[in-house]
Amino acid sequence: PASSIHQMVKNVAWNQLQASEHPKHYYRYIERTVSASGSRTMDEISTPHGDVDRLIEVDQHPPDQQQIQKNQQMLAKLPHDIQLQQSRQKDQQSNMRRRDNVMKDIPNAFIYTYAGRNTQGQIMLKFRPAPNFQPSSRQSLILEGMAGELWVDPKTQRMVKIDGRLIQAVKIGWGFLAKLNEGGTFLMEQVQGPDGTWHQKLLAVHFDGTELILKHIHIRVKEFRCCFQRVPDNLSIAAAVHMLQSTAQLPKGWKSRLNAIQKSAPSN
Repeated sequence: PASSIHQMVKNVAWNQLQASEHPKHYYRYIERTVSASGSRTMDEISTPHGDVDRLIEVDQHPPDQQQIQKNQQMLAKLPHDIQLQQSRQKDQQSNMRRRDNVMKDIPNAFIYTYAGRNTQGQIMLKFRPAPNFQPSSRQSLILEGMAGELWVDPKTQRMVKIDGRLIQAVKIGWGFLAKLNEGGTFLMEQVQGPDGTWHQKLLAVHFDGTELILKHIHIRVKEFRCCFQRVPDNLSIAAAVHMLQSTAQLPKGWKSRLNAIQKSAPSN
């Protein structure tokens, strides 16, 4: 019934937000971000005080001497510079908050219908815009015109994948004229680790639009992550930096694993 589907989606959103706001454990992993200017691949460690990363590739090639030096200088400075730690953590938290704002509204933004299960027993729900949806944040305005599929792991009540497309143009301005065009896409996939923790492995966002009629908007986000390894839960920034500097050995097969995830993403 529709009420139990809606309850399941509410549980999924709640569990996602709890994991984001109150992580039980912390991890070291490889992350590649792709933008219009190219790609950067990082060896990253998450801690209760923010994330710390070491540059390992630029455009899928080893970084040059200048890029290595810049990254090493930042890592050397970070443990002793509380202001730098706080500003980095603030940026990371505001980025996370924007994503959490979208997740918060996912139960009420759509009308869901059951569409079957796959061979792993994961449940597929199709969704379309709910007519009376009231976005609670500017970020979740994008959900107003979106339709697509949500895959759920019923055992853990966690999101496996959300794949949405704007089926109509949406206004994203509160007090200024901006709209996103029909056809924009949002894709996020997660994977469960051996210890039961769920990790984001793929995020691909592609929206185009206009602001004040004349200015063009292009929103592009592509993130690919693999090779999650648990680190101590009480790790300090200094200890995380030391770990990056002292154990530079990367997980076996990381490049082919990351490339396979990137290959599975939309090419736009």
